[in-house]
Amino acid sequence: MKTTPHHPPTDIVERNNPPLPRLLTALAALAVVLAAAAPLGAQSPAVVVGPNLRVGPGQYNEPWIAASPDNPDFLIAVTQTGGMSFPSAAATQGLSARSNAAFLSRNGGVSWEPVTLPGSETGSFDPMVVPGPDGRMWILYCYIGANTLGGILPDQPARSNGTIMVWSTDDEGATWVGPARLRSPVPPDHARIAADWSDGPHRGRLYVVWNDVRDSFIRDDFQLFLHTLDDGGKTVSEPKLLTTIPGGKLVATEPVVLSDGALLVTFYQYFFPLSDDKNSQMPFFTMRSEDGGETFTDVDVAFRVGNHSWPYAQTEMTSAFTLPIVAWDRTRGPHGDNIYIVWDQVSDDTSNIWFRRSTDGGRSWSDAMQLNDNDPPAPGAPLDDRMLPVVEVNRDGVVGVAWYDRRRDDTRRCWELFFTSSSDGGETFGPNVPVASAPSCPPPAHAPVARVHNLAADPDVKELSDDEIAKMDLVQRMTVVMAQQSRAARAQYFGDLDHASLEVSFDNARGNQPGHYLGLAGDANGAFHPLWISRRNGVDELFTTTVEVAPDAPSAPMGEEADITADLLVVTGPPAYDPAAGTATIDVQLRNVSEGVVHGPVRLRAVDDEGREWSFEGKMGSHDMLPPGGLSEPVKVEVAVDAGRDARLDFRVFGRVTR
Repeated sequence: MKTTPHHPPTDIVERNNPPLPRLLTALAALAVVLAAAAPLGAQSPAVVVGPNLRVGPGQYNEPWIAASPDNPDFLIAVTQTGGMSFPSAAATQGLSARSNAAFLSRNGGVSWEPVTLPGSETGSFDPMVVPGPDGRMWILYCYIGANTLGGILPDQPARSNGTIMVWSTDDEGATWVGPARLRSPVPPDHARIAADWSDGPHRGRLYVVWNDVRDSFIRDDFQLFLHTLDDGGKTVSEPKLLTTIPGGKLVATEPVVLSDGALLVTFYQYFFPLSDDKNSQMPFFTMRSEDGGETFTDVDVAFRVGNHSWPYAQTEMTSAFTLPIVAWDRTRGPHGDNIYIVWDQVSDDTSNIWFRRSTDGGRSWSDAMQLNDNDPPAPGAPLDDRMLPVVEVNRDGVVGVAWYDRRRDDTRRCWELFFTSSSDGGETFGPNVPVASAPSCPPPAHAPVARVHNLAADPDVKELSDDEIAKMDLVQRMTVVMAQQSRAARAQYFGDLDHASLEVSFDNARGNQPGHYLGLAGDANGAFHPLWISRRNGVDELFTTTVEVAPDAPSAPMGEEADITADLLVVTGPPAYDPAAGTATIDVQLRNVSEGVVHGPVRLRAVDDEGREWSFEGKMGSHDMLPPGGLSEPVKVEVAVDAGRDARLDFRVFGRVTR
């Protein structure tokens, strides 16, 4: 075992009773297997997607989710607040208002309640939540402090050090321990956490790995740190400098604690400007500790990953870069301790989702495998973009991967959430399955931008020296450096073009602002719970659903539809009143309160002579059904009202129930 090097050696070696599971368990019916081919492997398990449900009102980005290891009904979701999609030209710097939000679900994701963590403050970002052993759940927030933007932007507390705060609960959110405040001698960024599930001496320990945020704007010196937390977060270590690597910014990815207690720290490095050719071969690093984080092996380059967005488009897509995501199999099954990594990578006219695995604790890695099964774009079509993949392993060792995908929009401006899975430890994957029931699109009239490549030099552009930039405050430095990066990216894109060019581009309307990651959790019954940003209602809202991967999926019962009004609870939102039209339009959802499974087609029919009815087709998941406790997506019901007078709609609901 070698102690941690502060500077890596120059000879770094590159080396190869949620609702849906209850339903499947109860019925065990014959499957209706999805018809799409599986070009990545022979398996085609049934993938059953539940209704898409909004977590709560508001605008969000960068969500993460975790499920209780013991109770399939208990979930925690965390996210940054404040949507970043399509701000007006007058929108100002929003970092001063940045914060996080947390939500709890006690019914498998059907409904959610916000939770305010004790001692939480404004200025938080990069949230994460993970389960630990013995029923404990952990939440982590990074905070903007005096070392970053505190004291520069309004409303930010001036902290003597940038801070990371951690909370835990072992009673499903009834009480919280914390916050534990992790001292950060340099500004913290992208802290990632993992809990020790092993039976070794450090069981229950939490490991927090993070990188510095601003060295890329100051000096060629990039650092990675480690904290450990014990006793449910009551005992916190001082920050441990793991490594310093020059040349480009280090970014922490999810650490892994294997069944023998070994800790694998993972991170990667990207380079400025993002158009730099080195970003086509970004190193993904690993470090290993066998003694609870006291000492580590040398830094190794496990493999390399490529560009995560088109270099020429950095002007509009600078916030779209995504991160490799790491997960591991903590089951004791045949693929236990496998480690899985996903990322997106751009080449030519498309971007793809890529996957690697390690079956020996991160010592060696498989060749990269492409997971998306779409056809390449036609010549002359808009660039085909997919991004933000996330990977998770459920209790049965099934590997699930979800990402944002634009394949079904000819303009490539709208995204949907897609999913694929592997039941053989990552050897093969099933077909790609759409999870979102509605696309996320920019406003139809969102204007393009005009971009010009001139042969003449712009006399108003002054390239500042490093010494001049170093004398600026952080916000000024960020503005200058980002402008320099954009100019360099555009110059490289046009290359040796010997004439001027004017482009009209919709890149800025492709909506690349949902953050740098999304969430996916596997619950105690084996269902996956993706957590993503959806713009189906025009803003960056938080949505979730259930995704079940099983050999069998339930089939609808035979027989005529019946009156099932007594089996369904009708849930309404606030009415939208139009006095000119004399109407009130209400979002109506159906909740199954019976002990059986409700099957479509389900219709809400008015009890009058006009024959009005509202169909819930497409609102009850991929197999048109609601398990016990299940909630449908909303359907808009319009009721005629006279000004100042109450109105009433008498109705019955028709469908079929398997009891």
